[in-house]
Amino acid sequence: MNPAHVFRRSLAHRLFALLALPAAGAVVSGCFIGTSCPDNDEPIAAERCFTWPPEDAGAGGGGGGSVDPLVCPSRDEAVTRLNDQFFASHTVKSDGTLKNGQCCYATEFIPYCEGRPYLVGEVARTAPAIRGRGDGGWGAQASSGPDVSAIEPDLRAALAAEWTRDALFEHASVASFGRFALELLAVGAPAELVEEAHRAALDEVRHARLCFALASAYAGEPVAPGAFPFGGAAEVVADLASIAARTAKEGCINETIAAVIAAEQCARAEDPAVAEVLAGIAADEARHAELAWRTVAWAIRVGGERVRAAVEEVFVGLGQGAVLDAGGAEDPRLAAHGRLAGAALSEATARALEEVVGPAAGVLFQSVAPGFHPGPEQGLSAPAPGPAQALDS
Repeated sequence: MNPAHVFRRSLAHRLFALLALPAAGAVVSGCFIGTSCPDNDEPIAAERCFTWPPEDAGAGGGGGGSVDPLVCPSRDEAVTRLNDQFFASHTVKSDGTLKNGQCCYATEFIPYCEGRPYLVGEVARTAPAIRGRGDGGWGAQASSGPDVSAIEPDLRAALAAEWTRDALFEHASVASFGRFALELLAVGAPAELVEEAHRAALDEVRHARLCFALASAYAGEPVAPGAFPFGGAAEVVADLASIAARTAKEGCINETIAAVIAAEQCARAEDPAVAEVLAGIAADEARHAELAWRTVAWAIRVGGERVRAAVEEVFVGLGQGAVLDAGGAEDPRLAAHGRLAGAALSEATARALEEVVGPAAGVLFQSVAPGFHPGPEQGLSAPAPGPAQALDS
Protein backbone atom coordinates (compact mmCIF):
# COMPACT_ATOMS: atom_id res chain seq x y z
CA MET A 1 0.00 0.00 0.00
CA ASN A 2 1.24 3.53 -0.79
CA PRO A 3 3.00 4.98 2.30
CA ALA A 4 1.19 8.29 1.92
CA HIS A 5 -2.16 6.47 1.85
CA VAL A 6 -1.19 4.57 4.99
CA PHE A 7 -0.31 7.87 6.66
CA ARG A 8 -3.70 9.39 5.80
CA ARG A 9 -5.57 6.34 7.12
CA SER A 10 -3.51 6.31 10.31
CA LEU A 11 -4.13 10.02 10.91
CA ALA A 12 -7.86 9.58 10.31
CA HIS A 13 -7.89 6.68 12.80
CA ARG A 14 -6.19 8.83 15.41
CA LEU A 15 -8.56 11.75 14.94
CA PHE A 16 -11.62 9.51 15.08
CA ALA A 17 -10.42 7.95 18.33
CA LEU A 18 -9.48 11.34 19.74
CA LEU A 19 -12.89 12.85 19.10
CA ALA A 20 -14.70 10.06 20.97
CA LEU A 21 -17.10 9.21 18.24
CA PRO A 22 -20.50 7.78 18.71
CA ALA A 23 -22.01 6.41 15.49
CA ALA A 24 -18.77 6.76 13.57
CA GLY A 25 -19.89 4.41 10.85
CA ALA A 26 -22.57 6.79 9.67
CA VAL A 27 -20.02 9.55 9.37
CA VAL A 28 -17.61 7.49 7.34
CA SER A 29 -20.36 6.53 4.93
CA GLY A 30 -20.60 10.11 3.72
CA CYS A 31 -21.78 12.55 6.42
CA PHE A 32 -19.24 15.28 5.74
CA ILE A 33 -19.43 18.94 6.66
CA GLY A 34 -18.87 20.77 3.40
CA THR A 35 -17.11 19.26 0.40
CA SER A 36 -13.56 18.42 -0.55
CA CYS A 37 -13.35 21.32 -3.00
CA PRO A 38 -15.40 24.46 -3.45
CA ASP A 39 -18.38 24.26 -5.78
CA ASN A 40 -16.99 27.35 -7.53
CA ASP A 41 -13.30 26.83 -8.15
CA GLU A 42 -12.81 30.23 -9.79
CA PRO A 43 -9.96 32.31 -8.32
CA ILE A 44 -10.77 35.35 -6.20
CA ALA A 45 -10.42 38.70 -8.01
CA ALA A 46 -8.87 41.57 -6.03
CA GLU A 47 -6.41 44.43 -6.25
CA ARG A 48 -3.23 43.50 -4.39
CA CYS A 49 -0.37 45.84 -3.47
CA PHE A 50 3.11 45.71 -1.99
CA THR A 51 5.48 48.42 -0.74
CA TRP A 52 7.65 49.96 -3.45
CA PRO A 53 10.54 50.46 -3.55
CA PRO A 54 11.41 47.64 -1.12
CA GLU A 55 13.26 48.54 2.07
CA ASP A 56 16.26 46.39 1.07
CA ALA A 57 16.58 47.88 -2.43
CA GLY A 58 20.21 48.35 -3.37
CA ALA A 59 21.48 46.81 -0.11
CA GLY A 60 22.30 43.39 -1.49
CA GLY A 61 19.30 41.82 0.21
CA GLY A 62 16.15 40.26 -1.15
CA GLY A 63 15.47 43.31 -3.32
CA GLY A 64 18.79 42.75 -5.07
CA GLY A 65 20.53 45.46 -7.11
CA SER A 66 19.15 48.87 -8.02
CA VAL A 67 15.47 49.52 -8.62
CA ASP A 68 13.57 52.40 -10.16
CA PRO A 69 11.27 53.78 -7.44
CA LEU A 70 8.96 55.24 -10.10
CA VAL A 71 8.46 52.02 -12.08
CA CYS A 72 6.59 49.02 -10.69
CA PRO A 73 8.08 45.54 -11.20
CA SER A 74 7.06 43.35 -14.11
CA ARG A 75 4.07 41.07 -13.80
CA ASP A 76 6.34 38.05 -13.31
CA GLU A 77 8.24 39.71 -10.46
CA ALA A 78 4.97 40.92 -8.97
CA VAL A 79 3.68 37.33 -8.85
CA THR A 80 6.65 36.27 -6.71
CA ARG A 81 6.30 39.22 -4.34
CA LEU A 82 2.53 38.86 -3.98
CA ASN A 83 2.68 35.09 -3.43
CA ASP A 84 5.19 35.56 -0.61
CA GLN A 85 3.35 38.47 1.03
CA PHE A 86 -0.22 37.17 0.88
CA PHE A 87 0.27 33.38 1.23
CA ALA A 88 -1.61 32.70 -2.02
CA SER A 89 -1.08 31.78 -5.67
CA HIS A 90 -1.59 34.88 -7.83
CA THR A 91 -2.23 35.52 -11.49
CA VAL A 92 -1.45 39.16 -12.28
CA LYS A 93 -3.93 40.65 -14.75
CA SER A 94 -2.53 44.19 -15.16
CA ASP A 95 0.68 46.17 -15.06
CA GLY A 96 1.50 47.80 -11.75
CA THR A 97 0.28 51.23 -10.71
CA LEU A 98 2.02 53.36 -8.07
CA LYS A 99 -0.31 54.34 -5.22
CA ASN A 100 0.99 55.99 -2.04
CA GLY A 101 4.30 54.15 -1.96
CA GLN A 102 2.87 50.85 -3.14
CA CYS A 103 2.66 49.03 -6.46
CA CYS A 104 -0.86 47.75 -7.05
CA TYR A 105 -2.05 45.13 -9.54
CA ALA A 106 -5.34 43.63 -10.63
CA THR A 107 -5.02 39.97 -9.65
CA GLU A 108 -6.79 36.68 -9.31
CA PHE A 109 -5.58 34.51 -6.47
CA ILE A 110 -6.17 31.19 -4.75
CA PRO A 111 -5.19 31.08 -1.05
CA TYR A 112 -2.64 28.54 0.05
CA CYS A 113 -3.76 26.26 2.83
CA GLU A 114 -0.69 24.57 4.26
CA GLY A 115 0.53 24.71 7.82
CA ARG A 116 -0.27 27.24 10.54
CA PRO A 117 0.58 30.76 9.32
CA TYR A 118 0.86 33.83 11.51
CA LEU A 119 -2.12 35.87 10.35
CA VAL A 120 -2.82 39.54 10.90
CA GLY A 121 -6.31 40.01 9.57
CA GLU A 122 -6.27 37.59 6.65
CA VAL A 123 -2.68 38.31 5.65
CA ALA A 124 0.08 35.85 6.51
CA ARG A 125 3.25 37.46 7.82
CA THR A 126 6.74 36.04 7.57
CA ALA A 127 10.18 37.36 8.29
CA PRO A 128 12.34 38.33 5.31
CA ALA A 129 14.92 35.83 4.11
CA ILE A 130 18.54 36.90 4.61
CA ARG A 131 21.18 35.26 2.42
CA GLY A 132 24.94 35.16 2.70
CA ARG A 133 25.30 36.67 6.19
CA GLY A 134 25.53 33.56 8.37
CA ASP A 135 22.60 31.46 9.46
CA GLY A 136 22.35 32.60 13.09
CA GLY A 137 21.97 28.96 14.11
CA TRP A 138 18.82 28.53 12.02
CA GLY A 139 20.44 26.10 9.63
CA ALA A 140 22.45 24.15 12.17
CA GLN A 141 20.28 21.14 12.91
CA ALA A 142 20.41 18.95 9.79
CA SER A 143 22.26 15.69 10.50
CA SER A 144 23.33 15.49 6.85
CA GLY A 145 22.66 17.60 3.81
CA PRO A 146 21.21 16.67 0.42
CA ASP A 147 23.48 15.62 -2.42
CA VAL A 148 23.48 18.64 -4.74
CA SER A 149 26.48 17.64 -6.87
CA ALA A 150 24.49 16.50 -9.91
CA ILE A 151 21.56 18.93 -9.74
CA GLU A 152 21.19 21.42 -12.60
CA PRO A 153 21.70 25.06 -11.57
CA ASP A 154 18.14 26.09 -12.44
CA LEU A 155 16.69 23.24 -10.39
CA ARG A 156 18.97 24.06 -7.45
CA ALA A 157 17.75 27.65 -7.55
CA ALA A 158 14.13 26.51 -7.64
CA LEU A 159 14.67 24.12 -4.73
CA ALA A 160 16.43 26.82 -2.72
CA ALA A 161 13.44 29.10 -3.25
CA GLU A 162 10.94 26.37 -2.32
CA TRP A 163 12.72 25.41 0.89
CA THR A 164 13.25 29.06 1.80
CA ARG A 165 9.52 29.65 1.48
CA ASP A 166 8.77 26.63 3.67
CA ALA A 167 11.39 27.68 6.20
CA LEU A 168 9.88 31.16 6.52
CA PHE A 169 6.41 29.75 7.12
CA GLU A 170 7.74 27.24 9.65
CA HIS A 171 9.48 30.17 11.35
CA ALA A 172 6.20 32.12 11.35
CA SER A 173 4.46 29.11 12.89
CA VAL A 174 6.64 29.57 15.98
CA ALA A 175 4.98 32.95 16.44
CA SER A 176 1.56 31.53 15.63
CA PHE A 177 1.79 28.83 18.29
CA GLY A 178 3.18 31.34 20.78
CA ARG A 179 0.11 33.51 20.30
CA PHE A 180 -2.11 30.44 20.43
CA ALA A 181 -0.68 29.47 23.83
CA LEU A 182 -1.40 32.95 25.19
CA GLU A 183 -4.96 32.82 23.88
CA LEU A 184 -5.51 29.45 25.52
CA LEU A 185 -4.44 31.01 28.80
CA ALA A 186 -6.80 33.93 28.17
CA VAL A 187 -9.84 31.63 27.95
CA GLY A 188 -8.92 29.32 30.83
CA ALA A 189 -8.00 26.28 28.74
CA PRO A 190 -6.83 23.04 30.39
CA ALA A 191 -3.13 22.86 31.23
CA GLU A 192 -2.52 20.01 28.80
CA LEU A 193 -3.60 22.16 25.84
CA VAL A 194 -1.35 25.05 26.89
CA GLU A 195 1.57 22.67 27.37
CA GLU A 196 1.06 21.08 23.95
CA ALA A 197 0.87 24.50 22.29
CA HIS A 198 4.31 25.36 23.67
CA ARG A 199 5.70 22.00 22.56
CA ALA A 200 4.31 22.63 19.08
CA ALA A 201 6.12 25.98 18.96
CA LEU A 202 9.39 24.20 19.75
CA ASP A 203 8.62 21.67 17.00
CA GLU A 204 8.26 24.57 14.58
CA VAL A 205 11.65 25.95 15.63
CA ARG A 206 13.14 22.59 14.68
CA HIS A 207 11.21 22.50 11.39
CA ALA A 208 12.41 25.99 10.50
CA ARG A 209 16.03 25.07 11.22
CA LEU A 210 15.80 21.94 9.10
CA CYS A 211 14.17 23.78 6.20
CA PHE A 212 16.69 26.64 6.36
CA ALA A 213 19.47 24.03 6.33
CA LEU A 214 18.04 22.51 3.14
CA ALA A 215 17.52 25.94 1.59
CA SER A 216 21.15 26.81 2.39
CA ALA A 217 22.42 23.57 0.87
CA TYR A 218 20.57 24.16 -2.39
CA ALA A 219 21.43 27.88 -2.46
CA GLY A 220 25.12 27.28 -1.80
CA GLU A 221 25.14 29.97 0.90
CA PRO A 222 23.55 30.51 4.32
CA VAL A 223 19.85 31.35 4.32
CA ALA A 224 18.26 32.60 7.55
CA PRO A 225 15.27 34.63 8.73
CA GLY A 226 15.44 38.31 9.49
CA ALA A 227 13.44 40.08 12.18
CA PHE A 228 9.80 39.03 12.35
CA PRO A 229 7.40 41.86 11.39
CA PHE A 230 5.08 41.94 14.40
CA GLY A 231 4.46 45.63 13.78
CA GLY A 232 5.04 46.58 17.41
CA ALA A 233 2.29 44.44 18.94
CA ALA A 234 0.85 40.94 18.85
CA GLU A 235 -2.89 40.84 19.43
CA VAL A 236 -4.13 38.22 21.89
CA VAL A 237 -7.81 37.40 21.45
CA ALA A 238 -9.81 36.37 24.52
CA ASP A 239 -13.05 35.41 22.76
CA LEU A 240 -13.56 31.64 22.83
CA ALA A 241 -15.66 31.51 19.65
CA SER A 242 -13.07 33.47 17.67
CA ILE A 243 -10.21 31.34 18.96
CA ALA A 244 -12.08 28.13 18.17
CA ALA A 245 -12.94 29.28 14.64
CA ARG A 246 -9.36 30.28 13.87
CA THR A 247 -8.07 27.03 15.36
CA ALA A 248 -10.46 25.11 13.13
CA LYS A 249 -9.12 26.91 10.07
CA GLU A 250 -5.42 27.11 10.90
CA GLY A 251 -5.16 23.85 12.83
CA CYS A 252 -7.90 21.34 12.04
CA ILE A 253 -7.79 22.12 8.32
CA ASN A 254 -4.38 23.63 7.56
CA GLU A 255 -2.24 21.52 9.90
CA THR A 256 -3.97 18.34 8.77
CA ILE A 257 -3.34 19.24 5.14
CA ALA A 258 0.28 20.11 5.97
CA ALA A 259 0.80 16.69 7.57
CA VAL A 260 -0.65 14.87 4.56
CA ILE A 261 1.36 16.94 2.07
CA ALA A 262 4.60 16.34 3.99
CA ALA A 263 3.89 12.60 3.98
CA GLU A 264 3.30 12.64 0.23
CA GLN A 265 6.47 14.64 -0.33
CA CYS A 266 8.40 12.20 1.84
CA ALA A 267 7.10 9.25 -0.17
CA ARG A 268 8.39 10.80 -3.40
CA ALA A 269 11.71 12.16 -2.14
CA GLU A 270 14.72 10.21 -3.41
CA ASP A 271 17.39 11.96 -1.35
CA PRO A 272 17.61 10.32 2.11
CA ALA A 273 18.38 13.62 3.85
CA VAL A 274 15.28 15.26 2.40
CA ALA A 275 13.09 12.25 3.15
CA GLU A 276 14.29 12.23 6.78
CA VAL A 277 13.34 15.89 7.22
CA LEU A 278 9.91 15.41 5.67
CA ALA A 279 9.17 12.28 7.71
CA GLY A 280 9.78 14.19 10.93
CA ILE A 281 7.72 17.17 9.80
CA ALA A 282 4.80 14.94 8.79
CA ALA A 283 4.75 13.22 12.18
CA ASP A 284 4.92 16.52 14.07
CA GLU A 285 2.26 18.21 11.94
CA ALA A 286 -0.06 15.27 12.60
CA ARG A 287 0.33 15.87 16.35
CA HIS A 288 -0.32 19.57 15.83
CA ALA A 289 -3.50 18.71 13.94
CA GLU A 290 -4.58 16.51 16.84
CA LEU A 291 -3.99 19.41 19.23
CA ALA A 292 -6.22 21.62 17.10
CA TRP A 293 -9.07 19.09 16.99
CA ARG A 294 -8.85 18.54 20.75
CA THR A 295 -8.89 22.30 21.35
CA VAL A 296 -11.94 22.86 19.15
CA ALA A 297 -13.81 19.96 20.77
CA TRP A 298 -13.05 21.39 24.23
CA ALA A 299 -14.12 24.88 23.16
CA ILE A 300 -17.47 23.66 21.83
CA ARG A 301 -18.15 21.63 24.97
CA VAL A 302 -17.36 24.60 27.20
CA GLY A 303 -18.69 27.43 25.04
CA GLY A 304 -21.87 25.84 23.74
CA GLU A 305 -23.92 26.88 20.73
CA ARG A 306 -22.16 30.17 19.99
CA VAL A 307 -18.79 28.46 19.70
CA ARG A 308 -20.27 25.55 17.77
CA ALA A 309 -21.83 27.92 15.24
CA ALA A 310 -18.55 29.78 14.73
CA VAL A 311 -16.67 26.53 14.12
CA GLU A 312 -19.38 25.11 11.89
CA GLU A 313 -19.16 28.19 9.67
CA VAL A 314 -15.49 27.38 9.05
CA PHE A 315 -16.23 23.82 8.02
CA VAL A 316 -19.21 24.75 5.84
CA GLY A 317 -16.65 26.44 3.59
CA LEU A 318 -14.30 23.47 3.74
CA GLY A 319 -11.96 23.48 0.76
CA GLN A 320 -12.28 27.15 -0.13
CA GLY A 321 -8.75 27.77 1.09
CA ALA A 322 -7.32 24.64 -0.50
CA VAL A 323 -4.34 24.64 -2.78
CA LEU A 324 -5.75 24.33 -6.28
CA ASP A 325 -3.95 24.13 -9.60
CA ALA A 326 -3.52 27.71 -10.76
CA GLY A 327 -2.52 26.54 -14.22
CA GLY A 328 1.15 27.39 -13.86
CA ALA A 329 4.03 25.35 -15.18
CA GLU A 330 4.92 22.30 -13.14
CA ASP A 331 8.51 21.06 -13.13
CA PRO A 332 8.42 17.24 -12.92
CA ARG A 333 11.95 17.23 -11.49
CA LEU A 334 10.77 18.73 -8.20
CA ALA A 335 8.96 15.62 -6.96
CA ALA A 336 12.14 13.56 -6.62
CA HIS A 337 13.46 16.27 -4.31
CA GLY A 338 10.44 16.20 -2.02
CA ARG A 339 8.48 19.04 -3.58
CA LEU A 340 4.87 19.02 -4.82
CA ALA A 341 3.49 21.67 -7.15
CA GLY A 342 0.59 22.30 -9.48
CA ALA A 343 -1.75 19.38 -10.02
CA ALA A 344 0.15 17.08 -7.62
CA LEU A 345 -0.26 19.59 -4.80
CA SER A 346 -3.94 20.08 -5.62
CA GLU A 347 -4.56 16.33 -5.60
CA ALA A 348 -2.75 15.85 -2.29
CA THR A 349 -4.83 18.61 -0.73
CA ALA A 350 -8.05 17.12 -2.07
CA ARG A 351 -7.13 13.72 -0.61
CA ALA A 352 -6.43 15.30 2.78
CA LEU A 353 -9.82 17.01 2.75
CA GLU A 354 -11.79 14.01 1.51
CA GLU A 355 -10.13 11.27 3.53
CA VAL A 356 -9.21 13.01 6.78
CA VAL A 357 -10.55 16.52 7.38
CA GLY A 358 -14.08 16.00 6.06
CA PRO A 359 -14.83 12.81 8.01
CA ALA A 360 -13.24 14.21 11.18
CA ALA A 361 -15.33 17.38 10.92
CA GLY A 362 -18.50 15.33 10.63
CA VAL A 363 -17.46 13.28 13.62
CA LEU A 364 -16.70 16.38 15.65
CA PHE A 365 -20.24 17.70 15.30
CA GLN A 366 -21.82 14.33 16.01
CA SER A 367 -19.76 13.77 19.13
CA VAL A 368 -20.03 17.17 20.80
CA ALA A 369 -23.60 18.00 21.88
CA PRO A 370 -24.36 21.75 21.62
CA GLY A 371 -25.88 21.91 25.10
CA PHE A 372 -23.19 19.92 26.88
CA HIS A 373 -21.00 21.98 29.25
CA PRO A 374 -18.53 19.77 31.15
CA GLY A 375 -16.54 21.01 34.07
CA PRO A 376 -12.81 21.72 33.59
CA GLU A 377 -11.92 18.42 35.22
CA GLN A 378 -13.54 16.53 32.35
CA GLY A 379 -11.07 17.94 29.85
CA LEU A 380 -10.73 16.05 26.59
CA SER A 381 -10.14 12.50 27.69
CA ALA A 382 -10.69 10.24 24.71
CA PRO A 383 -12.44 6.90 25.16
CA ALA A 384 -11.26 3.62 23.78
CA PRO A 385 -10.45 3.94 20.06
CA GLY A 386 -13.06 1.44 18.93
CA PRO A 387 -14.98 3.79 16.61
CA ALA A 388 -11.92 4.31 14.47
CA GLN A 389 -12.29 0.73 13.32
CA ALA A 390 -15.13 1.93 11.12
CA LEU A 391 -12.45 3.09 8.68
CA ASP A 392 -11.32 -0.48 8.18
CA SER A 393 -14.63 -1.62 6.73
